[in-house]
Parts: sequence; structure tokens; C-alpha cells
Amino acid sequence: MAIDSISSPFGDGFGFAVKTACDYDEAALYPEEMALLSAKAVKKRRIEFCIGRIAAHSALRDINIDAAAVLKGPQHEPVWPGGVAGAISHSDGLALAAVAPKERAAGIGIDIEIIDANVSRDIVKEVCTPGETAWVKQRDNREIERLFMVFSAKESIFKAFFPIEHIFLDYQDAELVWQENTGNFGGKLLARAGTGYEAGYPFEVGCRKIGRYIFTFMSLPPVREPAP
Repeated sequence: MAIDSISSPFGDGFGFAVKTACDYDEAALYPEEMALLSAKAVKKRRIEFCIGRIAAHSALRDINIDAAAVLKGPQHEPVWPGGVAGAISHSDGLALAAVAPKERAAGIGIDIEIIDANVSRDIVKEVCTPGETAWVKQRDNREIERLFMVFSAKESIFKAFFPIEHIFLDYQDAELVWQENTGNFGGKLLARAGTGYEAGYPFEVGCRKIGRYIFTFMSLPPVREPAP
């Protein structure tokens, strides 16, 4: 499968889009979005930012939202129109975006990474809990691939939970267990991420290997108001 033809991993009611450097067009962005880019930004940064916003616009149109600029929060997170949850990820001239009304998802996380065989093994200590480290370091030729699976999944976790109450989660604040039967990670929080998202909160993170890329994704169920 070509990475730019990847289909949405989410269900009905979600918007999803993939864009490449071929879609780069600064004229497609709103002036408020272009104002977020430094005049000194290098070409690679301009392309990734631009196609990320173009993907976001396309995903928003999937859920019938037009003419909406996607701005930037204090931690550089995308700021979506009111009532929308979403995430953007980009890597090496590729950008993905996923969105949903908050009636469908309280939070969304997506991440795309290139498997880099030259990455320092030292990042295992930063990214992985002891249990994850044992899984990553199995004696075969897939250690680097598994490391990027965990790293990408934790990036998706941060993106899904952070917008809820703007609580920063470190790599060690969630733990993942690979579920061979589903091809997903089962996970739980090891630290509080917001009201209703205490330590021990369970979730799943989907994971796909597509060529030289790792793609991870998750959504949090909508918040249900307590019955009167």
C-alpha cells in the first residue's frame, strides 16, 4: 500500500485526510494560518506546515465544516473549531489529519514516523517503561521497528489527551502492552490526564506498519454527561 493512499482507521462520523508535498500550496491556507509561520522558516518546515493545514481542512470538510482556520496553541498543538477534536501529524513530506465532533470523540491522536535504523538506542530509556523495554528488546531483527511503534503510540497518546485539560504527559506517564491477537496496543495511564482520566484509565492505540513508516492512531470515547 502506498502511504499516501492510506484509508481512515476511524469509524463513521470522523474526518480523515492524507496529503503529500505534491499538495503544497500556500494559497490554500488562511492568512491567520500563514501568520503562524516564521518568515525564516526553511522550505521543509513550510511544506510540512502547509500540507498539514491542507489535510486538516480536507478532514474538516468530511464532517461538514468549511471555512475554518486551524490555529496553534501554546504547546504548538492545533486549535480546532469549537466542538471539534482532532490531530495532525507530518513526516518527510507527508501529512495526516483526523477530526471528529466531540459528540463522537473527546480526543484524537495520530502519529506517523519513519523507521530510522540509525536512531540511538539510548532513547529506549526515555521512551519506554521497563515492561515496554523488555518487549522492544526481544532478540530478533525488529528491535528498531518495535521502538518506533512504542514512540509513535506515545505521541498519539499525548495528542489525544493533552487538549482535554492541557495536562502534559511524559513518555513514562502511560504504559503499553502489545496485543498480538488484535495488532493494537492496550494501554493505561500512569498519571492523571484530566477529570475522568485518572491513573489506570485504559485505552487502545492502533498501529500499522506501511513500508518504512509506522502509523499509530487512537480516539477517546465522548464524555457522557451524568444522568440527572
